[in-house]
Amino acid sequence: MKAVAWPGAACALFSVLWLSAAALGVPQNVDGRTMTLTEATAVASHADVARLLRAGADPNAPSRLRAGLILNSDMILTPLEAATGAVRTGPLQMLVDHGARIDAGNYAVLWCAAQARNNQDMVRFLGVHMPNIAPPDCATVRRIWSTLHD
Repeated sequence: MKAVAWPGAACALFSVLWLSAAALGVPQNVDGRTMTLTEATAVASHADVARLLRAGADPNAPSRLRAGLILNSDMILTPLEAATGAVRTGPLQMLVDHGARIDAGNYAVLWCAAQARNNQDMVRFLGVHMPNIAPPDCATVRRIWSTLHD
């Protein structure tokens, strides 16, 4: 009987401790409360993207992308740039709906990064949002994923 009761009791105790610690803000970086919009986009967390946008996060602002989410080192990227590297493009429309710009200033970088990562979802998305510019020559465009191994 004890062999059956112990695992359930341990789970209940752990749950109570975890919820208590969460209420006090102890488990930071685990529940998404300290996640940047760039990080939320990189992991395709629709709920965190929505929460951060509601809280006033700028969908065009570069921010930290912690090591381990895409690369082994920290990077500073916009949410749209993070989506190309992570090949997780789910929250893209949400970003655009909240003011993320795809224009002559960033289109070539996004397009070439999507091509480098073989991110066909991003290529299709950018095709719909293409500004009135000439197709980019990726050999002359700033590379944001040059450290990735394709």
